[in-house]
Amino acid sequence: MPTTDYLPSPHGDRPTNAEPPVLAEQLTLLFRAHAGPLVRVAVLLTGDEGLAEEVVQDAFMGLQRRWQRQGPPDSPPAYLRTSVVNGCRSALRRRRLASLVGVEHRIQETSAEAVVLLQEEHAAVLTAMRDLSRRQREVLVLRFYLDLEDPEIAVTLGVSRSTVSSTISRALAALGARLEGVQ
Repeated sequence: MPTTDYLPSPHGDRPTNAEPPVLAEQLTLLFRAHAGPLVRVAVLLTGDEGLAEEVVQDAFMGLQRRWQRQGPPDSPPAYLRTSVVNGCRSALRRRRLASLVGVEHRIQETSAEAVVLLQEEHAAVLTAMRDLSRRQREVLVLRFYLDLEDPEIAVTLGVSRSTVSSTISRALAALGARLEGVQ
């Protein structure tokens, strides 16, 4: 039989297993401050706005579960960035597997953000970025879209700071070469 412990009482009492109001407020503030930029990062990494929104939603749900079990992470924004990058990786793996077995995936291009991303000047950059390795794309998005420094990128991706620096350098050189060939 389903439980209704999570439903509010008609008398205004708070259910016994509901989130503490402080946690809900903190998560709301984090969501308002970080959800938009995280969705845009995920769009850049996956190329799919709907999928990006799902990945970000999953990251916030993971943060909430972690917070309830173990308390807040040292840096909730860093936790969310790492979750989003890992979620994008997983989603792209699932998409690649689906394409191998013949499942077709269509990208919705009707939103304002998708239209802006697909404008002529952005299309060339996005096409050139698709040719980069996954790690190269990730470091460029984290550096130039979220304005993260090398140490923050290293923590987000779980690599050393020197790996971040060398990957950015190689990625920019490869991206520049590809964009010169387009013009």
